[in-house]
Amino acid sequence: MAIDDDLLNEVKAALGAYVTPRLTKSAASDLFEAYAFSLLIRAAVLEGAKISFHDPQDNPTKRFIFRTSPGYLWSNTKQYTFAVIEFPNVEPLEAHIGVRVSGKSRVLHELDVCVLYRSEAETSRRDQVHPRSSKMLIGIECKFYSAALNLGLGRAFIGLGTDVTADSTYFMTNSQSPPVEKLLSARGRNWGHRVFPGSTTDVDRARSEFQSVFKYFKAR
Repeated sequence: MAIDDDLLNEVKAALGAYVTPRLTKSAASDLFEAYAFSLLIRAAVLEGAKISFHDPQDNPTKRFIFRTSPGYLWSNTKQYTFAVIEFPNVEPLEAHIGVRVSGKSRVLHELDVCVLYRSEAETSRRDQVHPRSSKMLIGIECKFYSAALNLGLGRAFIGLGTDVTADSTYFMTNSQSPPVEKLLSARGRNWGHRVFPGSTTDVDRARSEFQSVFKYFKAR
């Protein structure tokens, strides 16, 4: 089975929603972002979250449409779906694919996958302002490559982390590169390599790290 099929099957299994056919025609890199999103959702469910899916107008939906290009969170020119994550007794969260957030410098950064405080996302939709990275619980940079990663990708992720003030930022790739891993480790950055269906140890490790973020969030 092709890696594209594996990724799509994992996404469908994790979300439990009708995934629109458009995603089946997406590039592998888009599917990988959807896969990272599905790992987040699985982690939240394992930590006891209630998950619901919503359209750009914040109406509940069972039809999952992924963004396949970056955009503004409040944009409704195209239909897309995001997830609302609710844990008991704490502020609800929202998980998005491909939205831009504002860093400390007020420069916009595209996050492949992110988890925001729902109140921040609601303000963004209502006032058409960019969500602040300081109100982001998790940000994931996804890199789908058929070869080893170049060191520039690691340097770029470190640069992102200096301006994005999320609780946790994570570099996720299906590939691997010892120089990139060494660089990110030396700078205290979170990373996961060989994250793809069938790579059980690495997938479980990535999901477990997301679970830990949710665990500490629930304890606040």
